[in-house]
Amino acid sequence: MGNFFDKTNKSGPKSRTVTPNHTQPPDLAPNAKGHPNRTFKSNRIRTTKYSIITFIPKNLFEQFHRFANLYFIFVVCLNWVPQVAAFGKEIAMIPVIFVLLVTAIKDAYEDFRRYKSDKCINHKTCRVYKHHSSDGDERYVKTEWKDIYAGDIVHLSCDEIIPADILLLHSSDRAGLCHVETSNLDGETNLKQRQVVEGIDYQDKFKPEKFCYEVECDLPNAEIYKFTGYIKHGPDRKKKVPLNKDNLLLRGCTIRNTDFIEGMVVYGGHETKAMLNNRSPRYKRSKLERRINRDVIYCVVLLLLMCFLSAIMSAVWLGAFEDSTIVPFIPFESEEWYNPYFQGFVVFFTYIILFQTVIPLALYVSIELVKLGQVFFINYDLDLYYEKSDKRMECRALNITEDLGQIEYIFSDKTGTLTENEMEFKSCTIWGTDYPHAPEFDENIDDSETDSRYSIGTNISKSSSTMENLKIEPGLFREVMTMSLRSLTNVEVTVDSSGGRLTNYNEMEYQKSQKIQDFFLLMAICNTVVVTTHAHEDLMDESGIVHLSPEEEKRLSKLNGKRNGNGNNPHLPPISTISSTVDSLKKPIHPPKLTDSWSFANGGGRESPLRTPSEGSIAGSVYSDMAKIRFEAESPDELALVRAAATYGCCLKKRSHGKVTVHLPGEGAEVEFDLLHILSFDSTRKRMSVIVKHPMTKEIILLTKGADSQVLSVLDKKYKENEEYKKIVEDTEDHLYNYALQGLRTLCMAKRILHKKEYKRWKKKFIEAEAAMQDREEKIMEVACDIEKDFELLGATGIEDKLQDGVPETIKKLREAGINVWVLTGDKQETAIEIAHSSQLFDEDQLMIKLNANDREETEAFLDHELGEIEKDKKKPRPSSARRRMGSTKSLRSVNQKMEYALVVDGKTLAFCLEKSLEKKFLRLTQMCKSVVCCRATPIQKGLVVKLIMDNLKKLSLAIGDGANDVSMIQTADVGVGISGQEGMQAVMASDFAISRFCFLQKLLLVHGHWCYTRLSRFSAFMFYKSLVTVFCIFWYQIYAGWSGAVQFDSIHLMFQHVLYTSLPPIINGILDRDLSAETLLQFPTIYRMGPEDQMYTRKSFFVAAFDSLYQSAILFYLNYLVYTDSVAGVWEFGTTTTVGLILIILFHNAVETFSWIWPQWLITILSFLVYWLFAIVINAIWFSFDHPSNPYWVMQNTMTQPIHFITVVLTLLTCLLPRFVVRVLHRTINPDEIVRAQLWEKEQEMIHLKEMEERSRNEKDGNVPSCSSSPDTIDKDNNDVNGITNNIPDTNHVTTRQRNGDVTFRNGKSHINSGYEHTEM
Repeated sequence: MGNFFDKTNKSGPKSRTVTPNHTQPPDLAPNAKGHPNRTFKSNRIRTTKYSIITFIPKNLFEQFHRFANLYFIFVVCLNWVPQVAAFGKEIAMIPVIFVLLVTAIKDAYEDFRRYKSDKCINHKTCRVYKHHSSDGDERYVKTEWKDIYAGDIVHLSCDEIIPADILLLHSSDRAGLCHVETSNLDGETNLKQRQVVEGIDYQDKFKPEKFCYEVECDLPNAEIYKFTGYIKHGPDRKKKVPLNKDNLLLRGCTIRNTDFIEGMVVYGGHETKAMLNNRSPRYKRSKLERRINRDVIYCVVLLLLMCFLSAIMSAVWLGAFEDSTIVPFIPFESEEWYNPYFQGFVVFFTYIILFQTVIPLALYVSIELVKLGQVFFINYDLDLYYEKSDKRMECRALNITEDLGQIEYIFSDKTGTLTENEMEFKSCTIWGTDYPHAPEFDENIDDSETDSRYSIGTNISKSSSTMENLKIEPGLFREVMTMSLRSLTNVEVTVDSSGGRLTNYNEMEYQKSQKIQDFFLLMAICNTVVVTTHAHEDLMDESGIVHLSPEEEKRLSKLNGKRNGNGNNPHLPPISTISSTVDSLKKPIHPPKLTDSWSFANGGGRESPLRTPSEGSIAGSVYSDMAKIRFEAESPDELALVRAAATYGCCLKKRSHGKVTVHLPGEGAEVEFDLLHILSFDSTRKRMSVIVKHPMTKEIILLTKGADSQVLSVLDKKYKENEEYKKIVEDTEDHLYNYALQGLRTLCMAKRILHKKEYKRWKKKFIEAEAAMQDREEKIMEVACDIEKDFELLGATGIEDKLQDGVPETIKKLREAGINVWVLTGDKQETAIEIAHSSQLFDEDQLMIKLNANDREETEAFLDHELGEIEKDKKKPRPSSARRRMGSTKSLRSVNQKMEYALVVDGKTLAFCLEKSLEKKFLRLTQMCKSVVCCRATPIQKGLVVKLIMDNLKKLSLAIGDGANDVSMIQTADVGVGISGQEGMQAVMASDFAISRFCFLQKLLLVHGHWCYTRLSRFSAFMFYKSLVTVFCIFWYQIYAGWSGAVQFDSIHLMFQHVLYTSLPPIINGILDRDLSAETLLQFPTIYRMGPEDQMYTRKSFFVAAFDSLYQSAILFYLNYLVYTDSVAGVWEFGTTTTVGLILIILFHNAVETFSWIWPQWLITILSFLVYWLFAIVINAIWFSFDHPSNPYWVMQNTMTQPIHFITVVLTLLTCLLPRFVVRVLHRTINPDEIVRAQLWEKEQEMIHLKEMEERSRNEKDGNVPSCSSSPDTIDKDNNDVNGITNNIPDTNHVTTRQRNGDVTFRNGKSHINSGYEHTEM
């Protein structure tokens, strides 16, 4: 429906006009006819699907969309036809009603939870400017969220949640700024800066009644980072003030660091961007479910075959009688019923009713219940809970839990997924000189050198509250200490025309000094970091009343008397009326200057003014106990740079609209720069720039930082022509390369002095681009690119983004499990390679293939060459010099060892590889490589890579990421996993599963994935078996019942069998049963391979279940038939014994398939049989029968008094289950699979543990001192003695051992658990 409406909007209006509601008559409601805003939705939300009236019809309508439900409804209706009825009409309805009822209860409970959540939100309150009925005046009134409408003026205080999408009109901040936390919207806990609409003259201060202008803005849409519009103002309403996303406060965000704000609602309720982005957990169809649907088709075919066969045999049986009147036991109603052909046609539908359970009635609803149980235990697994962020595992897609056990490809982002995304400044290069900030302990630096070089920095790092672990470079420190306005003045450098070299060494040194100072100034101000220094308060209470102290009231009264000519005012004015008074009443809080506590000793030493160590929170905040400064950054990179600059003394102190204040050490005071423009970062430019005005020289300075490729490409031409400058660029590039090899994230810094005429021309274009209603972002980007050129290079930074804990171990386990791990990142190649090494994605013994091409032809040549070389390697391995070897060149490879490869592709080459003509070759090459890294990849390319694997290889894929740039691949993959990290919740909102750490993926896949897959595989096969064994019993009886459709079972037991007597044990097993412990699955990851290889549920699984049910049903029926032949027992006694045997066989069969027993399984299994047994006794004693005209009164009681009944049941049970028991024993001894071998290993470990405990106990009794632990030799000997089992289990402690300076011992990576079990006894 959403797409339908979107299409209509294309030919309809492109924008909406919102009129302030207070400009309309007080008695005209916003939703009343004649109101200009009446077509807009209110702020009331309703996420429920049903109401009390619509629940039953709507829920039934949804359930009838399932084919299985429609089929059983058809069977129920068929049973109401007297001529074809097989059971009592009431009894036939019970199973269908039960299934529909269970589903309806589940849907009702979920909808009730949504209703309670909606009610809580709708009844929240805020202050809305409207006519107050008690005093007849217009002021702010306490109003519930559901009663807010588009056009209302709203007043919000600090820490208050925004109730609707609001256009920001007024802020308590003098610069018109407002800070919001968007964690409820996108998960980002850092603050965003929003700006009051500018360009409207209120003549004095903002007052709600003065804002009477119409707002023209976009139609409601889900783009949370886009908003365009304008305000029509002026006498003739022809003037337009442009609006952008910085003027809009979104519903669900929280006001921070601002006393209060006032704004007008433009979107309410379901038209807000937050509600338009809401979506329920995704419904996907798993791979196993598709297999089950295939087997259901087999069941349909089997049903039709059985019905046709039975109908034909009924006609043949009836036709065998020459005299139709002597047909026994079948009193037909009229003579035409004796027609064999007519009888065969009618009885066909009777058999449809009898054999209806060939298609398992409770299969789909039972699978849903099993998956809900699995999801519950996954969500509350404490091993998947991250205490630091207080977040647990979240399953957002409820229908693909078993897919977690069949993953073959993992596509992972790097930053924030493999790494912490908590940046730490580690090194920098300024104008060609590298300044490494060495760690505290460096083996390559002797003590004397460390003392001389890092003594100042060490002193500062220990006491600084800006960057606790940063080691200061003395040279940089001395230069920054002299930073002042005068030193930041631009000086032209003289260049010798003859040689093109710098003419004066002193000038070059001065230029270098200036570059250092510009570099640190850029780090401090080229960002959007917010600085706060005091708490925030609002004088208006929640009812809209302003409370002042007596002194403040007196002062306000005098002020109002002067302003209005009347000092008496019976009513308190709105907060906007006294905004200036409030501002004046508050005492300004001046943060202490850094120089106030800086002391110099011995000519060069100093102590940090910030004495207390700082801590960076997830929100990216830094606190200083002395200066009371808090930094709020939109990205961890910006926070790291600002903290580093502050540690050196160039500290950002304040940011306001059009101003930025910095503490300059050389000035000894704070200096204020005019902030003219901020050119925000975008994924195309990959740069972020600010334009500032020098407070002394009035120079207009453009400062930029961004990706090295995007900054170095826009340098002044002298960096290509002049040798000295070329050398600076080359040195900088070398340093960047070294940073990347260390796994550091790199950013380049540059500066440009703008001429005033050029700036004025550019400013005019920029204002026009900002005011554009169409393609505003694209136009702003083009204008930004026009000014971002001819830069002076300052330098670059290296920022460390550490690997998350457990990442190398997790990737190693996943690769051992047979999963192909790819890393798709936007980082540069060298950084990606280094991270691949440290995360153990690349092995030391692999050969690395780099694909770096400039065009399609070169890419194809590379692919052909590498494919050819790999084919040669299969015949004769290449020497390590052929291509770069990852490990030591001294490493040796066994002649019989298969050579392994790692592939690295850059973004430009990847674009060519994804073309139709080359994708097949690229795919072949990736299949020959064990690891793949795609660097400089765009979000679209990430999604295309995932799609390439899924479409061509038909393998289950998993994509994991933490940012908005990962949404494409997360949504494309079969399973999407979002990491709730530093980059917000966009990835989580698009994902099927949400985790907090990459290492949680290990247990999620290897343990929960394996459990869910094996449980549902066995559960599905058992459900087919359970249904077929019952149907086959009825089928055998038809041979001796004249193919008439009569049954030997009481119909009520037949209907209850699948929904009551035998339904719960397999469901409990599907939720709780464990074939192996979590520890074993993590220790032996090769067991996971059974999932991707489809070993647990194959095409033959259905036919094995069918054959098993066929055999057991034949034994059950014919053994009972032989026992009761020529006896005085009737059909009801025969049927009762068969029913008891049937239920026990199903329950014991389920018990045989159970691996681990806990008390719920025992309890449910026992209770299931007791429910049948007691129910049968009760209804046979006091109830009546639905199978008229017969009545099985007291049958159960009579049957139980016969010893033959118990003997037959026991004999039947043993005979039916004996073959399965024999097959299970043979399977475990002759041909054990991975699971069986691991189970035997677990038992042997338990035996060893018990043996040690017994030995320790004997030693304690004998008075001997028990040893604390066994020696490794003893443990190895014990393991070797136990049938050789542990020698063949892959052990993480004995995996391939490598030595960097010697030979390398290799071992097969597959590590299958084989051999060593031939002599194992059961």
